[in-house]
Amino acid sequence: MKLYEIREDLEENLDLLTEVGEDNLAQENCQEMLDFLKEELKAKSGNILKYVRNLESEKLIIKEEIERLEKLKKGKESKVEFLKKYLIQTMLELDEKKIETDLGSYGIRAKSRVEILDMNSLPEEFVKTKIERTADKIKIGEYLKYNGELPGARVVQGYSLQIR
Repeated sequence: MKLYEIREDLEENLDLLTEVGEDNLAQENCQEMLDFLKEELKAKSGNILKYVRNLESEKLIIKEEIERLEKLKKGKESKVEFLKKYLIQTMLELDEKKIETDLGSYGIRAKSRVEILDMNSLPEEFVKTKIERTADKIKIGEYLKYNGELPGARVVQGYSLQIR
């Protein structure tokens, strides 16, 4: 019996019990049916509770698996970054800019970025003010490119690996 069927039968029996009036045999039959339906409701509710607990356990297992996979993902990302840096360093040592392989080619190209050494030393025109104080790296980069020097900032040369 399904839960909604038990509920419907309980409602029908309660209505029937109020309609039978003084008929003791009909009242006994209705009461027996109500007792039976209450036991069915208890059993069905117990099964639903077991199912809910099972789902909660599965949810916990899934959460733990997600955490495990996130940790694994971070480990893989770290390995990728290490291997890219390793390839860049090897190519720089061998003075190679591009390497062709059966799987594809990869090469390095120079890139630069602005590194802020001391935020407080930067002139205000090179500082963007939001909720917190940040350096305007684009503006600082342009200034350093054309003027050479700026207290509190410098251009740092690096490389990125291009995989095609």
